[in-house]
Amino acid sequence: MPASARTSPAAADWTAVPELTVTDRAAVEVLWHPAKRVHLKPFIGRSAGLAEAAQALGVKKTAMSYWIGRLLEVGLIRHSGIDRSTRHKVPRYRCVADRLRVRLVDAPLSSHEGVFDDVDARWHPQARQALARSLAKQAPHLDLVVEARGPGGVTTELQPRGAPPADDFIYFWGRLWLTAPERDALRGELDALWNRYAALSDESAKRHAMLVHLVAVPESGRQGPPSSAAWR
Repeated sequence: MPASARTSPAAADWTAVPELTVTDRAAVEVLWHPAKRVHLKPFIGRSAGLAEAAQALGVKKTAMSYWIGRLLEVGLIRHSGIDRSTRHKVPRYRCVADRLRVRLVDAPLSSHEGVFDDVDARWHPQARQALARSLAKQAPHLDLVVEARGPGGVTTELQPRGAPPADDFIYFWGRLWLTAPERDALRGELDALWNRYAALSDESAKRHAMLVHLVAVPESGRQGPPSSAAWR
């Protein structure tokens, strides 16, 4: 789409689509980088003017003006009308779709580890706060144990003092050595566990919110004796 068509007020007679798969390389590059993608936030699912978008993101108008131009250039937003409620006619913009999809294979990241860093940025702060509160509740029953493990290694883990208390939280890292069928069975059981409780989840009717994070992934190339798992 020509840049002139994206920026002209005459092009404002359009409707954002519910979902769009983005394939343009310049637009994909913006979407895959959190520091760039954040500038799209004020325009997803709604329209906004320059000052409104700048305030929502806590950035200067000059910086927001640059990013509006950039988002128009790559076709991620379009002119959506003019705000005539103020003394000046203020152009408003909206994302071309309410949901954007980008194929993972198109990610311009040097490492796919960045994908998980981006996802964790949403949940990690909430999980740490919740874990800290739960840990404080169970503090009278727990010890922090520091010990040597392996050649020159030192590990730390939480261990119960006496009989383990009832779990207020589960925070568990461990390494399991399994056959291929056992590995597949573990993955299948974790999937089934999530699906079972996801089906029971009802935000409008149930008051106990639980943060759940499941990780089970092959550790390629790892060899050696099994290691013990941390207390949960």
